[in-house]
Amino acid sequence: MSKSPITWLELIKEKLNEAKKNGKSPSIGDIMPEAKKEWVQIKNGTHPKYTQGKAKTHARKGNKSSKKSNAKTKKNSAKSTPSPNMNIHDILDKAKVCKKCRKNIEKAMKKSDMKSGGSGAGGCGCGMSGGCATCAPVA
Repeated sequence: MSKSPITWLELIKEKLNEAKKNGKSPSIGDIMPEAKKEWVQIKNGTHPKYTQGKAKTHARKGNKSSKKSNAKTKKNSAKSTPSPNMNIHDILDKAKVCKKCRKNIEKAMKKSDMKSGGSGAGGCGCGMSGGCATCAPVA
């Protein structure tokens, strides 16, 4: 007769079931000394019934909400963060700011001693005849 593999947890469960069959109401503390003695025999390979088995790995259930929020922040940060080599005109071109708004931004940058770099004429891109909402004449 061949020996069957058993893990530590399976051994404890088996000891609990044996004690329940004998009419006792066991706790783990009651079974532990006997289980330890048997486990030493199993590990040494001298136990008549069992050999040491390997524990089964189980897939862990992840938290869906944290995965979603991490994906959103990565996606948003990739869009909004300009590269360090990008100058202000490149950023304004990507934002599709109209000429009038661009001049206002450049004036504000000059007042605050910010450096503007590069050259480029960006278009509003809104398709409105009067321009975008920020540069449209106030009625």
